[in-house]
Amino acid sequence: MSLIMLLAVVYSFHVSTDSSPDTLENSSLRAVITPVTAGVRAGSLLELYDFETGIDLADGRQFGGIQCGPYIPMNGEIVCYGDTMAVFTCPGLIDYSTSDELPIAVTITWTLVERGLEIGVTLEATGSTELWEPLEIDFIATDYQTAQFRNQTIQDDYCIDIHGSDYLFRISGDQVATLNSPDSFPTANWIFPNPSKGILVLNTTPPSGPDSYLTMRFFDVEPPRENCMGPDLHSIVPAGDCSEYYMRFSLGEDVIPVYFSAHPDGYERTATWIMDEIPFIHPDQGDLWGYSTTSGGDEMVTAQMIQLLEEHPGLKMNWLILPDGILTPNRDSVWFEPGWEESWSHWHCTWRISTLAPSDYLEWLLNIQNDVYPWADRVNLGCHGYHHTPNADSSFGEYHEFITYEPEEHMERFMMTMSDINDMGLDTAMIRSIRYAGHRTSLSGLYATIAHNFEYYCNGIRWWEWMGGEPFRDLYISKYQTPEGRIWGTNTVWWGDYVSQQPYDYLSTVLDRGKHCLLGAHPINMLAPEAWPEPYNRIDSVCTSLETDYPHFGWLFPIEYGEFLEDCYNITVTSIRWMGNGLVMNFSGSTPSSQTIVAELPSEAIAEEVLIDGSPTSWETRPGGRLFITASGLGQGDHELIVNWQITGIYEEENSDSGISAVLSVSNPSGMSITVSGSGFPAVPCITSIYDLSGREILRKQVSSDANGSFTAVIDWATGDRTYPPNGVYFLTAQSADVRVSVPVVHLQ
Repeated sequence: MSLIMLLAVVYSFHVSTDSSPDTLENSSLRAVITPVTAGVRAGSLLELYDFETGIDLADGRQFGGIQCGPYIPMNGEIVCYGDTMAVFTCPGLIDYSTSDELPIAVTITWTLVERGLEIGVTLEATGSTELWEPLEIDFIATDYQTAQFRNQTIQDDYCIDIHGSDYLFRISGDQVATLNSPDSFPTANWIFPNPSKGILVLNTTPPSGPDSYLTMRFFDVEPPRENCMGPDLHSIVPAGDCSEYYMRFSLGEDVIPVYFSAHPDGYERTATWIMDEIPFIHPDQGDLWGYSTTSGGDEMVTAQMIQLLEEHPGLKMNWLILPDGILTPNRDSVWFEPGWEESWSHWHCTWRISTLAPSDYLEWLLNIQNDVYPWADRVNLGCHGYHHTPNADSSFGEYHEFITYEPEEHMERFMMTMSDINDMGLDTAMIRSIRYAGHRTSLSGLYATIAHNFEYYCNGIRWWEWMGGEPFRDLYISKYQTPEGRIWGTNTVWWGDYVSQQPYDYLSTVLDRGKHCLLGAHPINMLAPEAWPEPYNRIDSVCTSLETDYPHFGWLFPIEYGEFLEDCYNITVTSIRWMGNGLVMNFSGSTPSSQTIVAELPSEAIAEEVLIDGSPTSWETRPGGRLFITASGLGQGDHELIVNWQITGIYEEENSDSGISAVLSVSNPSGMSITVSGSGFPAVPCITSIYDLSGREILRKQVSSDANGSFTAVIDWATGDRTYPPNGVYFLTAQSADVRVSVPVVHLQ
């Protein structure tokens, strides 16, 4: 039974078939939704009235308006389920100026929850759809002064002055946004719980300019970078594709963010190396087919790569393969295969591995792929294409093979590249990461990459770009989709072998922000210490710094990061609710073994119980009240996370049922012992007992009150056999005569 059908059974509902808006209301908010375009886009809010402040947060501006360039939702209908939930549906998007349509059916679910909203969006392609503009949803932000973005780390939030500039800020991988205003506007808290679906954009404006918006992008579009030619990079969504998104909005301060971590395995930040390129020795520098299998081997570059792996046991590297490296020293040695004179994809040079490499070199590559060497399981092979020149006429120029827009040629180029890799004896299904030559690709190069089952690519270096009126120093996640598949990309944030060293803050900014850091180098330059030792020292120093200076840091292969984003993308959050000292998050999908969920608990709170689908799961509490929860290996289906906590600090409880007012207090959390104070107890011996959550008494101690009925005692957590109970929440009870008082107590040894 579908959700809509189920709700129809449970709740009273009505369907709006005319153009009149529908109203949702609870004790905190009133939301008015329009089913038709009415100054704002169909399916969005005309009004969001906060009863506490008397402010209309929407006020006839875009709040929940979907657009794809000039295309906006067609007029649709609204189904209301009771007073607090409504579902808008429409069959597609339309450009009213041309009457052109996009076959993307839109469903927006609006649910009032206390002083907030749950917003669910479903986009279904009813036909193959080419998205030439970003497909996104806008939320008005003009009335706020600052926007603060954060994620699973507490080291460095990103704060932006909304009215300080007139630019677009792009935020990748953050799950929480807070909008603040010094005026009477209430704080607006946004949770985007799935970081792979949360590509956020903040459009800021000067005080006298047009409105500012916080935007979530469902599908992205960007121009091809640097010298690339042709159309903007964009997606072609296949018919039948259905994507679901969820946003949680809440006013005020009492918000407990909960979301999926932006990294696997409980990491708070990650990094990966992409090393250009195999063979590691260029033709003008000696033996073309040299290699080493140990750090003491004869071939210097490979030996020092292995040495880095030995010195950094957690380190992982992606080594790119140049199956036919057409580089400056050998561009005069290209030739065509007979019968393929007109196809540059079938021209080759003196560096063709599959036909020219000796058998032992090919065996070395195969041994790396199959993890034969002790270090090989921490090396993943990737692709670098044929590297240079889009056609034979430009073989002497500084060009790159995918900068032109040539769909047929680029599809053939990838076919030949993968054919060469296959002829080396390697498994092409394991070559799934690519760095384009010069970081550059046109749309046809991108589509050819997707068609050949690559899942991850380097989307360039962006040091010289500007974002939001300032140099870009962050993570840039890309996601593009075609009928052949989906691909993820991130940017290189630091490069190791430039003569003029890249500033370390290029990478420290990204790591401080809790993001993924892609690093790059040409090993022939970087790992040549007898000729130029500085680059080798840089990479060794950087690896040590990342491993020792950042808590909960981890190394990943590029494809591991791409696979993690894909796994996370397939999870859909459906609800986040808070109640007292607890929260519930519902989601659907399956999770890999590396998945974690983060909950930001209130100050002085400690987790008491964490359940997934009714069963206890493990968790770890980290500074800042962040709870990292294991959510690994959940099968396909619907899931429920429940977190309950207790507030630490000074607990005081009073009991006057007997006519005597008695107060008991403890300081939390406790370590090896508990200090407990009581007042108002009868001046007779008092029994203090500690119980676990099942009600089992685990400790007992007798204390005496003074003449005023007061006492202070120190209770050792150790039991009779000098063992300590597990960390957690317990209850301490003091009873004297007929007076009994209990308080929660937290044991943290």
